[in-house]
Amino acid sequence: MTHDMADKTTHVDIVQNPDIKSFLDECNYMVPPTGNELAEIVSNFISVPFWDKALPTKIIAIDGSNYEATVNPQIPFTRFGFVKIGHLLINRDSYKGLNCGKFIDPFAVARLSEDNSSLLFSFPSSNMTYKEQKSVRNSFRLAMDEALYKQRFIESDPRTSIRTTLFYIAAHRTGKLHSDTPNRLFLHKCPTCEAEMIEVWDIPEVQKCPHCGERVYPSDCLRIWEEVHDSASNQLALTRFTNAIMHILIIHYIRYLKERFPNSYLGVLSNMCFFVDGPLAINGTAAWIKSCIQKCIYDVNVELKMANMSPMMVIGLQKSGKLYDYIHLIGSSIRPNSIYCVTDDFRNNYVDFDKTPSSTTYGNETYYGQDFLLKTSSGKLFVFNAPYPFPNKDNIAVFKKEKANIEHYFNIGAYVRLIEDFESDLYEGAVVPIALAQKYTAISLQPGGKILDVLAQTAIKQ
Repeated sequence: MTHDMADKTTHVDIVQNPDIKSFLDECNYMVPPTGNELAEIVSNFISVPFWDKALPTKIIAIDGSNYEATVNPQIPFTRFGFVKIGHLLINRDSYKGLNCGKFIDPFAVARLSEDNSSLLFSFPSSNMTYKEQKSVRNSFRLAMDEALYKQRFIESDPRTSIRTTLFYIAAHRTGKLHSDTPNRLFLHKCPTCEAEMIEVWDIPEVQKCPHCGERVYPSDCLRIWEEVHDSASNQLALTRFTNAIMHILIIHYIRYLKERFPNSYLGVLSNMCFFVDGPLAINGTAAWIKSCIQKCIYDVNVELKMANMSPMMVIGLQKSGKLYDYIHLIGSSIRPNSIYCVTDDFRNNYVDFDKTPSSTTYGNETYYGQDFLLKTSSGKLFVFNAPYPFPNKDNIAVFKKEKANIEHYFNIGAYVRLIEDFESDLYEGAVVPIALAQKYTAISLQPGGKILDVLAQTAIKQ
């Protein structure tokens, strides 16, 4: 008997156990909706708003993966971690020239994705230090800062590094940690002595806490170090970093294009869509950046609107989670070409069983995009995010209501058309750009040069 078969058999035996059955009889749990309840749920879906205007032709897909490995099987408690972020550029016009049906040619698709890159980050994890640092936590901090400083669009220009983008993001903060210059940011506290409001500058020189004299790094602002432990697995810290850096890359592209091509960047951004694997959300200690990302995207789209250009699009595609499971539960009852802008009440009443409603709004601390449930014209089911069309969530009562008003997402039809353009039976539960980005997390280790070459050429022609 195979291991998989043994697992399934064991599962059946447990469920049939009289003690387990008695326990389940005493539990309340969600059951599939039927009858009037199902009809009421499905009635929330509306026909996808019509969109007949141009769609972006430059698609950048971003996905990430991470792994914590042992250095030697004989010492399994000594580990290092690595993170790979795949990002690639697809030309939608070229893709549309292919047969995008069930028998799509995977080799032809692969040829479209030759402008691909993967970023590789390595970290010391449990029972390991780096460059004579005194602890795993300090080693992790140093390795992260070095990597973000070295990952640049132009190798000779440190101003094109991801680390400099952290300063750009932090400049959009509000409250006491706001900085009035993009060359400085404030750490909420020193990782060593915990003194608050530590000033850090965008310079290559070593910087130290003025209170304890220990080193501080610009990337400490992400607060990933708070999840790092000396003697235990640091998988959580790797996952937090992976999640954060995927979304930071969106702003990294925006900042680079604005600064490199100040006279033509709007045309490039208007013709661009980012596909990101997972929701538009930042989890854990780095969650503060979600408000800055929301404001950055909003500001860009205000500029585009003033220039009479189409907004830049960002799609977060979810392939798992409660909403994903739920739409597949009710999917057969939903009409094709239907969409629903998810409200907190819908989530609390139907999706999150026995959930106490949030005192603010769902995802208030983590999300910068709105959830949508979609059944395409071909009958495929998707859960995706579009950025909130608001600069902030300051008035939470108003925001909670307006974020779920689909009329505020005037180009949501464009989002659906793009998803339908790239849906394929070849990639179960995903779209072609995300599937290819996942593939390329394991290929090229170049820092994004090919993609930027193409975008730069586009900008110059504007």
